Amino acid sequence: MTYIKSFKNQNWLLPPNLSDLIPEDHVCLLIESFIDRQDFSSFDIKYCGAGHPAYHPRIILKLLVMGVLDKVRSSRRLARNARENIVYMYLSEKLCPNFRTISDFRKNNPVIVKRAFQHTVTLAKSEGL
Repeated sequence: MTYIKSFKNQNWLLPPNLSDLIPEDHVCLLIESFIDRQDFSSFDIKYCGAGHPAYHPRIILKLLVMGVLDKVRSSRRLARNARENIVYMYLSEKLCPNFRTISDFRKNNPVIVKRAFQHTVTLAKSEGL
């Protein structure tokens, strides 16, 4: 019997762009465009000045919204998906926030998280989803 030959140990000549690996009609592209249109000026004021740079809130919100659609609520699972899942890598812009960062963001910013989910539901209703 003949099998399809695999290329397990073959290196890529050029590294792939993650957006090329995601279908054009994938829901993550809608999430990305929706979250990127949100106003994050309140965070710019909060995080200006000295100190360690923070992850942009749009990255964490994209992970949280995609997690809800995939029924993933655990911050540890979201962090793991950002390291291992192509869709989550794309949404996190190839950054890997720690599970504690995701959890603390959710805990410390309930208003923006709630508002993002409300806008998501409103958008879905208006699109007839």
